[in-house]
Amino acid sequence: MASAKDCGRRFRIIVNNYAPLFDVNNEGHIHGLTFEFMNELSLRLGCVVSQAPMDAPRMHDDFKNWRADIVGLVIPSEKFRSSGEYVPVYSTVRKLLVNKAFYDPARSIGDYIKDARIKFGDQIGTRFFLKPEEKKELFGAGRIVEYPSPATGYRQVSSGRVQAMFTSPAVYNYYQKAIPDFNQNVVAVPDPNYAMEGGIYLSLRRISKSEAEQIKKAISDMRKDGTLRRIVAKYAAAEDMVYYKDL
Repeated sequence: MASAKDCGRRFRIIVNNYAPLFDVNNEGHIHGLTFEFMNELSLRLGCVVSQAPMDAPRMHDDFKNWRADIVGLVIPSEKFRSSGEYVPVYSTVRKLLVNKAFYDPARSIGDYIKDARIKFGDQIGTRFFLKPEEKKELFGAGRIVEYPSPATGYRQVSSGRVQAMFTSPAVYNYYQKAIPDFNQNVVAVPDPNYAMEGGIYLSLRRISKSEAEQIKKAISDMRKDGTLRRIVAKYAAAEDMVYYKDL
């Protein structure tokens, strides 16, 4: 495997600025699913990378204005597509979180969407947990409450200020442990019928074709030797690993 000193290239990578994708603990140590994935990519490329954490709106702006080589881990998005080539890394499903006061095991996810009493939390700049028809119904009825970070949304659904929200398995695994009494107040329902990808975008202007091929090969090698699965398994619950594909 190459080392960073073998490569004269330095990649600027923009990443989401929230746990468990990118997190800084009380001792100042950085960890997270995206952070570890990008570090492993750096090692395999033999190049130095600098990871710049930021919120979703700024990620879109920086990438569109050619201020980054790579953005990830993100879902396929029109906001990135005009400036980058998408490279899938894995796929998973969404989870519906429902405050227990509104939970009924006999109800489907569609039933919650149609229930006018239920307001949904939604992170600013994402939208990827909602189907087009769900967006139309929820936004049209004024049933979306936007928040700046997952932590805010999780606290809101736990307290009942919003009654439901969608999330990913890895993010759920982090916050259901971090927020006191969360599991006493909220039920999580996997939606195996809604698959979503996580991947990276390579800048069309800043990444050469040969570099793009090297990056794709490095990701493929991470799958083959089990490294990608090991990284994801550190952040997703064991029972949710069945929902992760292409690892």
